[in-house]
Amino acid sequence: MNSNILIVAAVGIGILAGAGGTYLIMPEPVVRAPTDAEIAALIAANPSLIPEPPAPVIEIPTEEEALAAYRKAYARNPLRTGRGEADVTLALGECDENASGPGVSCVAAIKRNPNAAPLDRVIGFAKSESGEWVATNY
Repeated sequence: MNSNILIVAAVGIGILAGAGGTYLIMPEPVVRAPTDAEIAALIAANPSLIPEPPAPVIEIPTEEEALAAYRKAYARNPLRTGRGEADVTLALGECDENASGPGVSCVAAIKRNPNAAPLDRVIGFAKSESGEWVATNY
């Protein structure tokens, strides 16, 4: 017989014997959920296991309020006057607390006209004293 066949057969028998022996020797795993008393003891031993309180809720403008604030800011810019600010549309994306000032920063998709491709920009929104939203470009 060819020695390569004998080597392959010996390796195969060794693998099967090792796997079968491991299967027979290893005990069945026992998994159970911790009891309430165990959970309480763990938390008492390590209070850092208690979850953090939820972050404060930030106020975010609605799409209509954001669009009105952006159009107002767009119209106040002297370089953009007369360029169709009524056609500007805005779709808000993700918003988060503004790190550099009051209000929130939002990613917005801005379209200058209905046929234009949307431009993704970060825009800041803050509430004025009168309760009206004010937009700021970054």
